Amino acid sequence: MNKKLVALCMAVVLIFGVGIGAYAATDIRLFVHGKQVNADIQIINGSSYVPLRTVSEALGADVRWDESKRTINIKNTKTYEVETTIWSGSLLMKISKITLDTAYENSKTKNPINAIIFDVSIENTTYSTLEWSPTKGSIRLNYDNFIEISNPVNYSDDLNGSFSLQTVKKGKIIVPVNMNLDDIKTIDFVLEGSTDGSTYNPVQAMPIKLK
Repeated sequence: MNKKLVALCMAVVLIFGVGIGAYAATDIRLFVHGKQVNADIQIINGSSYVPLRTVSEALGADVRWDESKRTINIKNTKTYEVETTIWSGSLLMKISKITLDTAYENSKTKNPINAIIFDVSIENTTYSTLEWSPTKGSIRLNYDNFIEISNPVNYSDDLNGSFSLQTVKKGKIIVPVNMNLDDIKTIDFVLEGSTDGSTYNPVQAMPIKLK
């Protein structure tokens, strides 16, 4: 999302189209990314106002109203369906979906965070029991920016520990990211490998391209 455009829109919007002051009908048309958007545009004291929800949703944001808290939450998410496989010995981690969320929340967050969410499934394909901690490594963004998965707080589901035959663990790996999510084009997992106590199994992974 274009932050400057969002800031400009929010500076001149009326929440749900409600405002005060003198206003008049107008023939002004609203265009977002070159596409005309139907909106109730009003002129109030010489300024143009449009509904917050209309502008936000036209920019691809999700707008939610919480009646109990009397709050409006606006966030932008992008979801990518992927088929990525990461190996460590006989352990197989499949990533089925990657979500870029500008205001992610769960029970571990005190405040919404800028985050990348990976939907994963991990299973052991042989009889050898292995120990692995896929939420204690890092990811590399755009080939040069390393981000610790467990820094500053591990928001991820409990996917670490022992994996015996047919053990399957499913959940989410959450990585807080302090950068513009729109700039992310490739993601690499950089993880410690699994072990059976005597043999170390390095991780085999390919960069994930978001498109």
